[in-house]
Amino acid sequence: MRRTWRAATAALISSTAVAATLLSTLVPAQAATAGPASPVPPRPSAALAGTWVNKNHATKSVADIVVATSRKGIAVDGFGACSPTPCEFGRIAGRVFGPNVNAKTGTSFAAQWNFGFARTVLLATYRTPRKVPTLTVQEFTTFTDGSGRANYAVTEKFTKGKAVKMTKSGVSASDYPLGDPVSPAVSLPAIWINTAARGNVRAVILSLGPGSGLLQVHAYGFCSPVPCNWGTVTGITFGPSVSATTGRTFLAPYTFGFANKLLDGTVNMAGTRLTVQTWTEFTDHSQRSNYVSTDTFVPLR
Repeated sequence: MRRTWRAATAALISSTAVAATLLSTLVPAQAATAGPASPVPPRPSAALAGTWVNKNHATKSVADIVVATSRKGIAVDGFGACSPTPCEFGRIAGRVFGPNVNAKTGTSFAAQWNFGFARTVLLATYRTPRKVPTLTVQEFTTFTDGSGRANYAVTEKFTKGKAVKMTKSGVSASDYPLGDPVSPAVSLPAIWINTAARGNVRAVILSLGPGSGLLQVHAYGFCSPVPCNWGTVTGITFGPSVSATTGRTFLAPYTFGFANKLLDGTVNMAGTRLTVQTWTEFTDHSQRSNYVSTDTFVPLR
């Protein structure tokens, strides 16, 4: 692993002196958990408001999402695919994200519920493919009740539909428990290098924790002249269903003094591309807007 880290450093920076400095920081950092964030821009786009219906009518996850917007923020309620009637999650405050730190409005949001036995995180982005208003929603469920059900994640698309009334308040969460993670796909552990010259994350080193087999995430940001060392956190791995044993998707929460960053990563089936969305939430009252960015990585050969 030492040689692997040295190879990663050589790919990131060319100066021998700087490389030595960076290598000295390659030690496991204390695992970070996301803390409560301060209200910051951007305002939610009015396009987010309304009832969103899952296009997959056979879903076993979220059937409907109800969004209410105002100048002060966003409220989100989810309805699970229960029978004979959907299970209401309860209305909670969401967090809005724009495309950059200067955005005045945002068309992405995050919402996280604490059900006691599980956590559910929704990461949603509004787009208009073929001029049809659509929410692309990643749904992450982490089980914390020891039931043996595996953490699972699905990505589904929602379009505007018949109104569903919100009737109760929910319980929000700000932490990211490990739950019952699946084994990381064999293609995940690698040194991943951003294919672009600019972005949010310069490189990600994914490895398996000694003894535990849990995914360890070591990220580097785009800083100059030396990439910012974010340290190592334990990634939460997700399969495609509650009975899955392996998964290609992970969440990695980072907490800094000025911001929270949530890395949402998935490796493709071929194991040749890692796509990471970084959800940055500022907590320093700087009036910078929360924003979400997407980076594509390839393994270092």
